Amino acid sequence: MATAIQKYSKHLNATNLINIVSDCFENIKDPRPDKCPIPFGDFPKSAFAMMHQRNDSLLEFDSKRTDPIQRHNLEKMYRVHDGIIPSDSHMSAVIDLIEPADIQKPFKEFFSVIQRSGALKAFKFSCGKLKDYYLMPIDGTGLFHSKNVAVKIAALEIKGNLMNPITII
Repeated sequence: MATAIQKYSKHLNATNLINIVSDCFENIKDPRPDKCPIPFGDFPKSAFAMMHQRNDSLLEFDSKRTDPIQRHNLEKMYRVHDGIIPSDSHMSAVIDLIEPADIQKPFKEFFSVIQRSGALKAFKFSCGKLKDYYLMPIDGTGLFHSKNVAVKIAALEIKGNLMNPITII
């Protein structure tokens, strides 16, 4: 018997999910008074590509602007027009103009696709007054932790047989 994800894999794949993000970002109204040569939707799509490809910073992503492979991937995978990446300062300034509700649209679309597929049934959670919620495991400890900030222990980092408490900012 196929799982919900296998059954609905037509919709639950990287290409479809990236296209959902691209469509949502294409539909954001351009608030800039003067139109520039880079289409407005390319700014959030480039930022999404940066995060999806796990670049550490805008500056690192910016350093790849002239790389033909990077430009090809941006154009073909993320539907960034002509594969042109805005500079880090330009991207930052334009992305600041985007309303938070417009950034939330891709998440809502993802959630809708995943919910319709039935893949969320395994994460349904009820406890006491909490009824019909989804329990989603999220782990950012590998990227966002500090040994300098004093807070209660939030997680354990396992290295070999040693378990070290780490703190999360």
